[in-house]
Amino acid sequence: MQRQDKSYVIGVDIGGTHIRIGAVASDNSLSFFQKHKVYEVIDVDQPIESLIFFLDAYIQENLRIEQVLAVGMGFPSIISKDKKSIHSTPNLECLSNTNIVDRIEAFFSIPVFIENDVNYLLQFEIAKRDIGEQDIVLGFYIGTGFGNSIYINQQFLEGKNGAAAELGHIPVMGNEEICQCGNVGCIEMHASGKALVALHKKYFSDVPFHQVFAKYGSDSKIDAFIRALAVPIATEINIFDPHLVMIGGGVISMEQFPKERLEYHIQSYCRKPYPAQGLKMEYAEDTNAAGILGAATAIFKKLGVS
Repeated sequence: MQRQDKSYVIGVDIGGTHIRIGAVASDNSLSFFQKHKVYEVIDVDQPIESLIFFLDAYIQENLRIEQVLAVGMGFPSIISKDKKSIHSTPNLECLSNTNIVDRIEAFFSIPVFIENDVNYLLQFEIAKRDIGEQDIVLGFYIGTGFGNSIYINQQFLEGKNGAAAELGHIPVMGNEEICQCGNVGCIEMHASGKALVALHKKYFSDVPFHQVFAKYGSDSKIDAFIRALAVPIATEINIFDPHLVMIGGGVISMEQFPKERLEYHIQSYCRKPYPAQGLKMEYAEDTNAAGILGAATAIFKKLGVS
C-alpha cells in the first residue's frame, strides 16, 4: 500500500457493540476506515494493552507514526472531568475506573483525547449546520444503550464530575429492574437496543432482528417500546426547550423504524404550547463514520488546525 504524506487525526468510535476507526485529514476526508466487533479488539483482562495493540497495528498497516497528529476516542462511558479516565461504562465494564489517556500517550508519544461517544456523534452533526451562539442542541442516540448529549453555550454540558447527560439512567417509577449501572429502575432497561433485543428474543424471534419493525411494527409491544423511547426524549426537551433535537443510533436506522410514530409520542409528552409548538426534530446521518469524523472535527479545533 502506498502511504501518503498527509497528516491525520485517528478517530476511534467505541460503542457497546462495534469499534469503528479511521484516519481523517484536515479537509475532513476519511481514509482507512475499519469496523470491528468490540470484543474482537478489547481483551477484558487487558483492555488498555489490547487497545494499544489495536491502534499500533492500525497505524503500522496504514500510516507512519509521524503522520498522526492525535488520536481521538469516543467511549459509551462517563468520562472524567480531566478527560483522561473512564469512571463508568456499564456496557464495557472492563474499562470502568481506568486511566486511558496516560498509558496510550506514553506508548505513542502523541496526544490522545477521550470523550463520551455521543458528544462526538453530535459534534459531527453540529459541524454540518449553522448553529447559533445561543442555540441549544439535544442529541439522542439509541444504540446498545440510550446515549445523550447536550450542547449549550457552544460547548457540551459536562457537569461537576463529567457525568452530565446520562439520560438513559433516569429512574422511572414502577420499574424495579436492576440496570447494568447498578441502579434500580433506569429507563434504559426499557428504552435501548438491549431492551429491543430482549423483546425480539421473547416475542419476535421468528424473524431476523433487523426486520422486527418491518414485520411487527404495528404490534402493541413495539408501540410500547417506541413510547418508552419518547419518554426520556420529551423529558429533556421539556427541561431545555431546545432549538434543535437530533435523533440517531443503530435502532433508529433499522429497517422501517417508525419515525413518525416516535415523533408523535414525543410531541404528546412535550408540554403545550411550548416547547411542543415549533419543535424542530432531525435525524442523524446514517453513517458508520459519524463518531470518527466528529472526533476529528473536535480535535482539529483543539489543535488549531484548519
